[in-house]
Amino acid sequence: MMDNISSNLGYVFTDKRLIELALTHKSFSLANNERLEFLGDAILNLYVSEKLYASYEDLNEGKLTRFKARIVSRDNLNLVALNLEIGEGIKLGKGEKLEGNSILGNTLEALIGAIFLDSNFSKTKQVLDNLFRHNFNELSKIDELKDPKSCLQELIQKKYKSLPRYSSKENTTSSYKSRFEAICYVDEAKLRSNGTAKTRKGAELEAAAIMLKMIEDNDS
Repeated sequence: MMDNISSNLGYVFTDKRLIELALTHKSFSLANNERLEFLGDAILNLYVSEKLYASYEDLNEGKLTRFKARIVSRDNLNLVALNLEIGEGIKLGKGEKLEGNSILGNTLEALIGAIFLDSNFSKTKQVLDNLFRHNFNELSKIDELKDPKSCLQELIQKKYKSLPRYSSKENTTSSYKSRFEAICYVDEAKLRSNGTAKTRKGAELEAAAIMLKMIEDNDS
């Protein structure tokens, strides 16, 4: 059974005692997975926070926190653990059940902690990339996580069957300190917007965000 769980996790333990401990609930033994769960919870939160921070540079703290909570929620962790068939290998005390509680998700966290102790953070992140790929793929479909240029492109394609245009230039005057200026054009709506930022991409993103607001105001 442990070999099956290792296979589903995509990780082979060097120290088999760690996976055994990770699969032992406190109702079964005093030597249980609670400490590994504590460690795994911290590692998972760091992993998700780091990945969200790196992937969505335009999200503010509130949205980052909200989407992290969505991934590390008990319901989601229970579902990931269920798909990994972890439940079949959990050692439970007499009368203890997996339904209606967070044992599955807690055990998943314990396994994450065990993988970390058995390897390192880099290897653990590789495992987590596989386990939570679906969650991050689903997040990327949410409009709030799309950058303004992507949202504007989808809107203009749907509304006008065309694409917005951008022009940009670097302004190296002392007052701007090498900032970039970008202009976004939506020809069909006869609209243009300006954005400035430290990078060309940032300037275009700001121009797109302003254009989205302009179109929204025009349609209201």
